[in-house]
Amino acid sequence: MLREWACLLLLCSVQAVPFYSDEYSRLSSSVEDVDSSSSSFSSSFDNDGISDTEFVPLEQQQQQGRQDAAAAAAAVSSQAHTTVLEQKPFNVDAITTDVNSPNPAVFFQQSFPFFGNEFFNSFGGFGFGNAQEPWWKGPNVCTEKEENEGAIAEADGETVDSFGEERDGAGNVVRSPLFGQFHFSVNSCAEKPNKHVCTKIVNQNGKKKTVTLTRQCCHGYGRPRNADFTTPCEKIEIKDIEATAADMGAKQFIESAKSAGELGDMLGSGTGKKVTLFVPNDAAFQEYRGRHQQENNVDDAKAGHTQKSSIYKLHSVLGDAQLEDLPNEKLLQTELPGQSIRINSYQLPPALGLEPYRYAANCVPIEKHDKLSEQALVHTLNGVLKPLTKTVMDLIRERADMSIMRTVLEKTNISALLEADKPVTIFVPTDAAFDKLEPHLRRALKEGRGCASNILKNHMLDLTFCSLATLPGAKTTAYNLLGEPLLLNRTRSAQNQTEDSAIYINNAAKILDADIMGTNGVLHVIDTILPTESALPMTTLMSQKNLTIFKRLLEASGFDDQFDDLDNVTIFAPTDKALQNSEWARLLAEKPDALKNNKDLLEFLNYHVVKPMIKTCDLSESSLPTVAGKNVRLNLYSTHALFSDVMNRATVNCARLVHFDDESCGSVLHQLDRPLAAPKNNLLKSLETNPNYSKFLELVIKANLTHLLSNESDSFTLLVPKNDVFEEFSESIESKSTQSQPDLEAQVKTHIVNDVVCCAGIIPTNWPFVRSIESISGQHLRITRDRRPKIENAGVTKCDVVATNGILHEINDIIVPKPQQQHRRPQLPPSYQPNGDFEVFF
Repeated sequence: MLREWACLLLLCSVQAVPFYSDEYSRLSSSVEDVDSSSSSFSSSFDNDGISDTEFVPLEQQQQQGRQDAAAAAAAVSSQAHTTVLEQKPFNVDAITTDVNSPNPAVFFQQSFPFFGNEFFNSFGGFGFGNAQEPWWKGPNVCTEKEENEGAIAEADGETVDSFGEERDGAGNVVRSPLFGQFHFSVNSCAEKPNKHVCTKIVNQNGKKKTVTLTRQCCHGYGRPRNADFTTPCEKIEIKDIEATAADMGAKQFIESAKSAGELGDMLGSGTGKKVTLFVPNDAAFQEYRGRHQQENNVDDAKAGHTQKSSIYKLHSVLGDAQLEDLPNEKLLQTELPGQSIRINSYQLPPALGLEPYRYAANCVPIEKHDKLSEQALVHTLNGVLKPLTKTVMDLIRERADMSIMRTVLEKTNISALLEADKPVTIFVPTDAAFDKLEPHLRRALKEGRGCASNILKNHMLDLTFCSLATLPGAKTTAYNLLGEPLLLNRTRSAQNQTEDSAIYINNAAKILDADIMGTNGVLHVIDTILPTESALPMTTLMSQKNLTIFKRLLEASGFDDQFDDLDNVTIFAPTDKALQNSEWARLLAEKPDALKNNKDLLEFLNYHVVKPMIKTCDLSESSLPTVAGKNVRLNLYSTHALFSDVMNRATVNCARLVHFDDESCGSVLHQLDRPLAAPKNNLLKSLETNPNYSKFLELVIKANLTHLLSNESDSFTLLVPKNDVFEEFSESIESKSTQSQPDLEAQVKTHIVNDVVCCAGIIPTNWPFVRSIESISGQHLRITRDRRPKIENAGVTKCDVVATNGILHEINDIIVPKPQQQHRRPQLPPSYQPNGDFEVFF
């Protein structure tokens, strides 16, 4: 398909010959008017390959194309019989545009200039009409061109160097191009308020050439912010630095610098170098000056030269630092040695109707930006920059109200992240915040054990997050080092309130002190520790999930710390409803002291703990070892009538999982609808110890099946009628003496299923979605649920008596075996002869 398009484009290139003229001169930095500012990419080739890549004005292409179209067609026609290699190849440009891109007519003219305006004007009824030229094709636009050549790294195994030419890993040509020297180039353009940047990448014979063309308003010209793409660059009034600062409401800082004799050094001492100034506005500078008047930090009459320089030069940066060109986390070296300014940008939703970005310098809000003066580019700040000499961890060590946090950071070695060069943000709780914690969590944190590091990472971001990024009445989401979201909400200020509105994190913690800047990031002081379930001790997680009785049993036994120290385990905890009527709950209410170090209670609790950690997505039917030493049986069932293979219900010793996958520190918590008790008897012993099952036990003994029910290596479901069921069927009881041994054995085996079928796995079913289980006698027993589970003709009156080798269900009827149907072929008389092949076949 690609070759067919190439053929089509090659035919169209007959009218495109003027666009590849080798006589177009290179573009240099200049002021272009409407006739010369527009340009597009083209390439000139010779028989040997690619030569220079040039930007050719679109109007010049169109004008020369109309003048030479006939001549070009005649030339191509006359030379067609000589050689194909003499023809100029056709260059396809793929243009990508953004929200400020021109209308479809301009787009297609950029992509396929040979069509010309006339082509699109013929489709005026479809909205193409007359195209409006973008500002970067208008007057007062300066163009800069940058070229970069380099080899293209080869891909794995095979490389496509140019259109139609393939090379293997050794660089050998395995297929030649269809049309000789044919190449493919791609353009990408980015639009900014005062800048239009297009990049073209050309690939030919393993060589890559990148050409970048930047168009921007020339010095002394500009465009209004958020202007339409057609608004041209217009003459702007450029004043000196003092007048510009005064217009921006920041004259006092400039006057103070001039009075101190530092303004000249800030502006490059007349060297002609470009300079950018970050100037505090008058209100911020007055506040700073008043706060530091006693220290004479900004007193022009008394301050020393070094002190003055540390104030003024800290706000001066060599170079033209336009904020829209700076990436986030950009460090700008100031004229004060060893000091830099960290620039952060935060994108705002378009729905707010504000500027698309908010900017900060060392977390000080930038109010107005990119204002050009005669001597420098000026940005105004809503505060005064301070010298930064300490890392974020150093700042924490200095704070007396962060001693616990400092200890925990050092014990978990998270402190290394706060001393590295990469940007970081940390929300630091005070010592008072630790006193609010639940005792188990506070102990784990202070000792740095378990998942204390996860709790700390829940307070950290791998970027510089300034309070400027939050908006009143809006919610801002940032992702911490655990990949979990932190929701920051800045409240709306009252009408007469002068202080900044409060910021809350996850509606739990309030920022007490914001934007304390270090050399490698920022810290914010908060009043509450931010919880995360993935880092909580197990007992704390139980409190959050309202498993209060099970947790109180742990605390009463004195084994709660031992449980918190467990790692890589699965805990099946009964709900409060499941435990409220248990013997352990009664002792907890009446005799809690009797539970202290109670070994039976410890065994009960440990029987609910399984190694390793297993989430529901990893569950499978198996027998799992518990910490108590005995196993629990895990079974999976489907509750879908149609999709019976989709397992969506799980049981542990036939106790149903009602809530699951609550992660704790290295463990997982599942909730059960009843407590687990380790079975002590096998199925045969269960029959022998219950006098209500004596008559069924007699049948088992007479059928010689006691060995089956005592086999510990297999798992069965035993369906047991009570004695009163047999008494209701006295005739069957009297006739059982005349039953043959095979019939008696079949009768008993009909009540044994070689699988574990818990009552939780029996669901209501109707035809045609009938479910059945197979007994060991080969009988298929239908299972369904009405008021109670039902197996064939018998209702289950008591569910899930767990044994060491299966489970026992008590039923209210005897399941009678169905007679086995004998499928025999009809006997044919000896004298029968088949009539034809059809009867022989059947």
